Amino acid sequence: MFERVTDEEERGQVGIGTLIVFIAMVLVAAIAAVLINTAGLLQSQAEATGQESTAQVSNVVQIDSATGNVAEPDDHGTLEDNVVITIVDDHSLDIEEVSLDNNNGLDENVDTSGSDGESSSVDLSDNNEVEIEVDGTPSGDFDDEIVLQTEVEITEENIDGDQEVEITLGGEESDNVDLEEITLLQTDHHVDTASMMVSLGPGSDPVDLKAATFEFVGDDTERGTADELDDLDIYELSNGESYTDDTDFDAILESDTQLEIELDLTGDDDFSPIQSGEDAEFLITTADGSQTVELLMAPSTLTETSAVTL
Repeated sequence: MFERVTDEEERGQVGIGTLIVFIAMVLVAAIAAVLINTAGLLQSQAEATGQESTAQVSNVVQIDSATGNVAEPDDHGTLEDNVVITIVDDHSLDIEEVSLDNNNGLDENVDTSGSDGESSSVDLSDNNEVEIEVDGTPSGDFDDEIVLQTEVEITEENIDGDQEVEITLGGEESDNVDLEEITLLQTDHHVDTASMMVSLGPGSDPVDLKAATFEFVGDDTERGTADELDDLDIYELSNGESYTDDTDFDAILESDTQLEIELDLTGDDDFSPIQSGEDAEFLITTADGSQTVELLMAPSTLTETSAVTL
């Protein structure tokens, strides 16, 4: 009733066909597994990217207000009344004359006789370049007569309040003379402290300001975290705690809190005072990469020592 296949060659062909079908099924299964795994990986990456993008957009620190303290013209930019000439004890030089002159034609000689020296006044406003020349003749055991002279150019850009500039005159190793700029004064009122009230943007998750990066762009640019910047402090309004005074202070912005960021613009960091009519830029970048930019602009006229809106 049934036909029996007795040809050995036909049996071999059937076996090869079955093997080919089996191999094809294995390959299809492997390719499907790779595709499924790749799709899962891409989905995970897309979800992570979406979460990061959402955090950058939603976890925003907003600056509600910015104020500045107006200071008297007393601590930045112009040298007045205190050019102090200091002669070190161990030297064999008799300094005969120190002359200071600027672009306005000022030419003053300073009598350096005596250990304390004398004072003179130099106006560095309007970026005048000031030359300080020291002429001396040796009074010690020098084989050859030596006339020493040095010059230094001083402008507003390279002077900060209370900065000291030291000039060493050549000669023998023990024959040095130091000149120090002691007091640097500002001829105009200026903003020396900036305070900003910050809070979370609508719908933002809590933001840790200790992990944020701050950047100030003025005459110079300074960038760093609260730990790295000596002249930046974070205050809690409710009890007055500050991050500088207490590192256990939790500088985390939450939906119901507001913190104060204060900048000392005349301190050791490369912050710079804001003159009347001028501005500086302040940036906050959170750990999520969200960035807030605030333009700190001083009023066109600063006439009193008081607080002004920036």
